[in-house]
Amino acid sequence: MKLLGFLVVGFACAAVTFGQAAVEYSVGAGAATGAAAGAKGAGQAVGGVFGALSRVANQAPKPGAPPAAASSTTAATPATAAKTGSVLTKPIDPSQVTVGMDRNELLERFGEPATRTSQTRRSQMLDTFWYQTITKDELIVSLADGKVVSAVLASQRKRNSVASARK
Repeated sequence: MKLLGFLVVGFACAAVTFGQAAVEYSVGAGAATGAAAGAKGAGQAVGGVFGALSRVANQAPKPGAPPAAASSTTAATPATAAKTGSVLTKPIDPSQVTVGMDRNELLERFGEPATRTSQTRRSQMLDTFWYQTITKDELIVSLADGKVVSAVLASQRKRNSVASARK
């Protein structure tokens, strides 16, 4: 009789374990299906990136070839900027960016930044614009809810972070 009791308990545990395994398998299969649906078209996107890199590499001058008769500046011309979609930015004077300036005024006076990021933190819209300066430095302009809250040169920011790390 004791043996029969052990067998019943053993089979009950096996049945419960099998049910748990079936549930976990179903959850895993569903997650894999969802991930596959999210990755649909990723191959084409990666192929497009490598295609663009290939086109750029093909336009580069070959080793030993005479250099093209072009200007010595590396800035894009308006015609090439329109073709490539890059943003032309002219160097700005950092002293003309003031705290409290509106985003629209900033963009109107200095144009599009070379780079920009946006994020929301604690229900507040935070933007960061990077502009090239006339001193060959980079001006980092931080905006909160559309108003300039700081404008710091990248070289000064690095010095300040190194100094604060030493304290």
